[in-house]
Amino acid sequence: MFPFVSRGKVLGANDRIGIGFIGVGQRGATHVAVVQKLIQEGENLRIAGATDAYRYRLEETIKAAGGTAWRRDVELVAAPEVDAVCVATPDRHHMRQGLMAVSAGKDVYCEKPMCHWSQFDQAREFCDAARKLGRVVQIGDQGNSSPGWVKVKELFASGAVGRLEHVRAGYYRRGDFAERMPIPDPEAKPGPDLDWEAFLGDAPRVPFTVERFFSWRRYLDYAGGPCTDLWPHVLTPFVCALGLGFPESAAAVGGIYKFTTYDREVPDTFDSALGYAGHTVSLTATLANDYATEPAIRGDEGTMTFQNAGGWESGFDSVTVIPASGAPKVVAGKRGDPTPEHWKNFIRCVRTREQPVSNAQEFLKVQAALNMSMLSYRHRKVARFDAGERKIIGV
Repeated sequence: MFPFVSRGKVLGANDRIGIGFIGVGQRGATHVAVVQKLIQEGENLRIAGATDAYRYRLEETIKAAGGTAWRRDVELVAAPEVDAVCVATPDRHHMRQGLMAVSAGKDVYCEKPMCHWSQFDQAREFCDAARKLGRVVQIGDQGNSSPGWVKVKELFASGAVGRLEHVRAGYYRRGDFAERMPIPDPEAKPGPDLDWEAFLGDAPRVPFTVERFFSWRRYLDYAGGPCTDLWPHVLTPFVCALGLGFPESAAAVGGIYKFTTYDREVPDTFDSALGYAGHTVSLTATLANDYATEPAIRGDEGTMTFQNAGGWESGFDSVTVIPASGAPKVVAGKRGDPTPEHWKNFIRCVRTREQPVSNAQEFLKVQAALNMSMLSYRHRKVARFDAGERKIIGV
């Protein structure tokens, strides 16, 4: 897609890192604010600028944060003052923009999911390019930076549950606020201030509506609902802590059962069974009820359960280790906003060239599970994974 043109400049430990932001809507604006706070706290960073398909959002960001207002993403990634790129656009743009950035010698903080549910081949290409070019990539499932997961990894490695048999976890929310995104200007229309063609990218050509542009998470062309928006927070920490590989199979069911009164296309309830070599993972989600059952890691010699995991991004209160015989042991967890820590981990790795906690190679395993689940749901078939070719098959 893009030529491998640069391995990027080498930054010293004391060099100031310039961050460019592609997409400054809801999530992108949060990342700008996090980086601003890190700068205030002494991190040697600067906001190089931003780009967005909606001019008003872009201008408001530059007015508050400074830097250059680029009208096109290609201009931002080519700018020499940009060392690292934050991609916070609709899902199906992530891989084109990410690949463009690493090919230009930039490191990348890419919002989750890594790609749209139909684009696994692009995700594989992006990972291969990042590895070949030696770029640092952090995927924005910030819950993986919650410190409690370090302890979970240590407990599992110590044999606390024996051989892994089964993982059960979910994400439960009451409300469709994440999909029914705010529409700041109901009268907005395509033109110089709103680039509809840039928004569509490689998506099917459809007539403009303010709902599709501002509230894009409702639509399957751009998003996947709980599976791709919420499950990255759920599955990624387990993949990293337990050393899970690529799933061998996925079978998913779901639908729109609660929010049926507007033009929503993505499901509001979704379940998937993932088959791995020697164990299984069961994931559930609903937006109609926020009562959460305790997640669990089951082995042949014990169980770990998680208390008050909630939406996962903010961590959990504690982990209880329940051996097959003997008394349970409670290990304290920790809750809080891990997004600043996720950024600090990324910035540290930009300087050291180490792999961040949610690097692209690890997240590709998560992305395979997400895409397989969505394809299973859409085609009503079991999706399978060809590990040799690193391809999804059967759907």
